[in-house]
Amino acid sequence: MSHNYPMKTVCPLLASIVMLFATCLVHAADLKPVSRVIAILDVETDDPAGYASWIKEYNEIAKAKVGVDNYLRVYQSVFDSRPVGHVRVVTSANSVAELSKNARALENDLGILQNRDHLRAIRKTGARVLYQAVYFDGPSPKGANNYNTLAMVTDEAGYVQAITRLRGIFDSIGLKDAKISVYRAIAGRLDHTHRITISTPSPERLAEFLDQTATNPQLNEWIASSAKMRTVVANSTSRELTK
Repeated sequence: MSHNYPMKTVCPLLASIVMLFATCLVHAADLKPVSRVIAILDVETDDPAGYASWIKEYNEIAKAKVGVDNYLRVYQSVFDSRPVGHVRVVTSANSVAELSKNARALENDLGILQNRDHLRAIRKTGARVLYQAVYFDGPSPKGANNYNTLAMVTDEAGYVQAITRLRGIFDSIGLKDAKISVYRAIAGRLDHTHRITISTPSPERLAEFLDQTATNPQLNEWIASSAKMRTVVANSTSRELTK
């Protein structure tokens, strides 16, 4: 579907995108490249479990076609300002080129097309955002429970250094199994420059992390000291529904 936007809308939009991209690249040259990109699709559905079931079928087709396990991972919001039926569908690859190659290989597959017909009947799609990892502890465990932060980061290199220190704090206070990922927004969003995810293997471990955040002096000091490098746009928790 095409959209015709008035020029007075397009010009400020393009200016905003340029400003966002410039902000994201501040100090980026100082960072080591990370072979990890993700695309996140926001979805609203009245049937998150049913949606995840259709994604299971989609993933079986994708596995046979492009050889990727769990090509799509589905996360349902728990604590979020958005509706209860809000889910996020995440696709990952080593590069944007690989991500695009996989998508092209699947787009005209008959089984995928039929599957999408079922998905369209129970969903309403929202924003689609492309991210590049700048810090990555590794993929989320199956059935992950996550804490997600969207933020405007003014010093990416400094913030990644702070995240490295946070990793050390986690290891020292019994949160070694919590994985940290920091992603720079490449395209698709104007309200944040970075997505930060703390991934835990269970709701109990996520609850422990949240309690530690509220009471642990080391974490409180870290939050205060890193505040000068970022402004939080939104926080949320989510749980994986991928079957």
